[in-house]
Amino acid sequence: MSRLLASLDAPPSGRARPVWFDAAAYGRTRLLGGGDVPWNSPAELSSFFAKLGGMFGSDAILVDLADVFARRVAADQQFRASMAARSRPGYALRTLLGDARARDTAAEAVRVLAATSGPVPLVVALPAPGRWLVAAAQQAGADPAPPDAGQAETAAIYAADFLRTFSGAGVDGLLLDEGRVPAAELIHPDAYRPVLNVAGHYEWPVLIQADAATAWPHGPVPGVAGWLSPNGPAPAGEPAGRWGIVADADFWAGADPPAAADLVFAPVPADADPEAVMKRVRALT
Repeated sequence: MSRLLASLDAPPSGRARPVWFDAAAYGRTRLLGGGDVPWNSPAELSSFFAKLGGMFGSDAILVDLADVFARRVAADQQFRASMAARSRPGYALRTLLGDARARDTAAEAVRVLAATSGPVPLVVALPAPGRWLVAAAQQAGADPAPPDAGQAETAAIYAADFLRTFSGAGVDGLLLDEGRVPAAELIHPDAYRPVLNVAGHYEWPVLIQADAATAWPHGPVPGVAGWLSPNGPAPAGEPAGRWGIVADADFWAGADPPAAADLVFAPVPADADPEAVMKRVRALT
């Protein structure tokens, strides 16, 4: 069993079930004065994540690679223009993920954080391929339509090639984030097969997060180990596999997550009151 899946059964924090705190936005506010995550400075990056680890005791280290690339785009107008050089769907994402500077920054960040993670698994978080295709086009100044399955598969090919960068870097799993795409517009994960195949080759379990759908809306999907959703599985059916609850404001107000959830994924609001946040963290056992 992979280290990530083993941690779902025996959380490194010692809690009864794992809690993954998505705390980078909160950390930027409280630790960096609203500044950017220091992806380009390994020492500062390691210190930032170490402080978050001490505050939250998360059962996974979440590395948001989309933020690495977003910072690259925001800092270089010429690079943005190169992403917009062709209008065909996927060109902006292909250019983005092929950028050597951003790739090197992402690879070094993962290596540094994996080397200091101890028993806590490191999970690379990135937008689901179809969603990343749209985001890259928007960063290049376009107004793209929602992707179809074919476009999402093309995006998955680019993402899969990029993910090979992390071979041997200490990655324990992937989290593909569908964001708030409505349930009826979710692309079947089979379109992401190039990413799932690469993950399978490196023995990285893949989880999918969808903030506007029930868990496992398509039923079991080979290569997908878990599903994160604010709503859990559809009441009419049994879960197709492990599932986690995406915590909301009620969680931070003290509400208990569903007992059946295998995992709690807890985004920490950037503007949350520190005393209230730490009180809630301490209450989790």
